[in-house]
Amino acid sequence: MLLAAVPACGMLHVKEQQAKIDATCTIGGQVEAERRQAAPIIVVLGRQVGADPQKRESWQIADHFVLEGPGAWRFSVSAGTYGVAAFQDLNEDLKLQPGEPFLHVDQDRMLTCKPGERRTDLALRIPAEGRSGVAETIDISALQARSYGEQIDLSLSQVTVVGDIANLSDPRFDAAVAEDGLWRPFDFLFKGGPGIYFLGAYDSTKIPVLFVHGINGTPQNFTKLIERLDRRRFQPWVYYYPSGAQLSKVADHLTQTMRKLQLQYGFTSFAVVAHSMGGLVSRGFLQRYREGGGGGAAVPLFVSISSPWGGHKAAETGVKTAPAVVRVWIDMSPGSEYLSSLYARDPGVPHYLLFTFRQGGVSLGEANDGAVTVASQLRAEAQQGAVRIEGFNETHMSVLESVAVSERLNALLAGMR
Repeated sequence: MLLAAVPACGMLHVKEQQAKIDATCTIGGQVEAERRQAAPIIVVLGRQVGADPQKRESWQIADHFVLEGPGAWRFSVSAGTYGVAAFQDLNEDLKLQPGEPFLHVDQDRMLTCKPGERRTDLALRIPAEGRSGVAETIDISALQARSYGEQIDLSLSQVTVVGDIANLSDPRFDAAVAEDGLWRPFDFLFKGGPGIYFLGAYDSTKIPVLFVHGINGTPQNFTKLIERLDRRRFQPWVYYYPSGAQLSKVADHLTQTMRKLQLQYGFTSFAVVAHSMGGLVSRGFLQRYREGGGGGAAVPLFVSISSPWGGHKAAETGVKTAPAVVRVWIDMSPGSEYLSSLYARDPGVPHYLLFTFRQGGVSLGEANDGAVTVASQLRAEAQQGAVRIEGFNETHMSVLESVAVSERLNALLAGMR
């Protein structure tokens, strides 16, 4: 997490990448249902690909958004003409059955979205007696990301990985690809494959443990912790994301991905383990997940390791002096809006705060672990909100290979209630 070491080659790509992201348009709004039943709501985005909007073949499903009930939804898409539909998923299987309440696409919810435009005021109300008119079942969860060339014309979130099986030696997790996530976040969406990966087939008898990496990081950073994880009781999942993106959007993305997985597999609990900036992502995610209902899944444990709860001064310096600003630096600057938001609401999850203090070299500045100051790791609000605080004589990265940390993590997982 050495933010001060900014390579010139990275700076060359920042503005270009951010321009590509800014060229997407945002479509969103609120959705509710007339039928007062506790059931997920699925908002479906269709893109017009034919000349006659009245014909079914003129539409292509671009994306879907899962909510635990009435609330806000949002899509980031390329410019084009879109329509929005929605249904109540009464049996919670991510499939539209003929008998489920359905809101059709109509002229009032068709819009042409221009590059960079925001259309976030669409109000959807699913009629209790509304039906799709389609005889067959439509499997929303079967939607898959397309090739780069095709997908770029649809929705950015459709490149998201939702439970694909991989291993930690996967080339997508290489350090060079992870670096793209910092300097080339738009390209990373299609080359890195953001989302949640399973490291084996889903097992309903084992509790998922979600690992969240930090800035410029990769799931490979957790290799030792995962190797030593008690696999008799737990199954490791890893979240992969472009670390140069705004942290609020990353937290939103993780929330939506976990909601889709929870609805698909029906797990009842999971734990979160995060390193460095991943802790900031994870707390934002936990806030959002709880507020959305959580899909019935409890989160009995959150372990953060070497997280900069107070931000990083090098990020602030980058915002003030760099020729192009990586957006995550804004969020990582001490006192930022995102950092302040993390302790504005309690996610209600037991938090064990692990900090590190071995500098790994000569330093005349504040006490640190070679990357993050101890003061930032021990932000007052973070201490006050933690169930327990434990320090380790490790550097920012060596902590992930520590046998003592692995043993402590397994002990915390074993003691979950």
